[in-house]
Amino acid sequence: MLTNNGHLHSGFAEPLLTYLKERQLHAPTLEQQLRESLTMPRLCAATFCGWLEELYRLDPVPAFGLRLGATVEPRHFGVLGYLMLSCGNLGQGLTRYRRFHSLMQTGLRSWVITDGDRLHLNWTQPVANSLRAHEYSVACFVTLYQQLIGRTAPPISASFPDPQPDERTDLYEAALGCPVYFNAPSLAVEIPARLMAMRISSSDPHLQRLLERQALAMLQEPETTQAEGTAFLDRLQAEVIKAMKDGDCSAETVAENLGYSLRSFYRRLSASGYSYRSLLADIRLRLAKYYLADPGLSPSEVALLLGYAEQSSFIRAFRIWMGITPGEYRERLAARGGQNRL
Repeated sequence: MLTNNGHLHSGFAEPLLTYLKERQLHAPTLEQQLRESLTMPRLCAATFCGWLEELYRLDPVPAFGLRLGATVEPRHFGVLGYLMLSCGNLGQGLTRYRRFHSLMQTGLRSWVITDGDRLHLNWTQPVANSLRAHEYSVACFVTLYQQLIGRTAPPISASFPDPQPDERTDLYEAALGCPVYFNAPSLAVEIPARLMAMRISSSDPHLQRLLERQALAMLQEPETTQAEGTAFLDRLQAEVIKAMKDGDCSAETVAENLGYSLRSFYRRLSASGYSYRSLLADIRLRLAKYYLADPGLSPSEVALLLGYAEQSSFIRAFRIWMGITPGEYRERLAARGGQNRL
């Protein structure tokens, strides 16, 4: 069953496009539809499930959705993925996952059951309710938590609400690395509770606070009012912030990470009324104000967080933006009680 009004984050279409190209499957119409979907903020769940079925007909391999889901990356989850990457440990990441999961899929309902040293993560997804979509969803979740902690940590078990397929179930168990059950009340993945304490190497408390604000704003925004351009800029801002942290926020790098050629990226920016130089400066200024409000961060640390190789470059840029140095800005901020707002 598929509802007609459910939506998924458009990033989930990218693994389908990659699979289509890598397997050299001839489906020009489907390829064009997938490419176009990546420029949109979200995609219709029924359409997505239709694409899964079409791909499966072109390449009917067992446990098809699990193969696709094993190729996802945190960035495919949009702002939620970047937020989870910035968390301190897996427990924090999964807490944000449950809090903001409607940003990746509408209608999803999840709950957690603790059973001694095990955690049962359960969910239903009425907007993408098919075997292939269920396979994809479970594999996405397993791949996500393993990428966050940087190690292969198989689930204890995985469950599907679907009847047992004709395909060999041992292929499901081999793909997920655990026993697999069918005809279950809901989708479920059981994992060791000890994984919750495992560190996420990309942890960044400052970035986490920024992305959590962004996720909250998106959560409160009515679905019908989020324009395509706004969604693109949200994705772009999250990618630029990550690129700053990695020390390379060039247009070439950001475009590639968003799945655009440099020419298409510039064209997309222009259509939104921006240039990359001005947008990067705007993001850096807003983040600079936010970071400078934290007395625990030195100017050199702020410069590094903003992607500057040298503190002097940051000071020059800040003086151009604000007419004062970062130190003078901090003095004024302290004089008015440290209040700052992005």
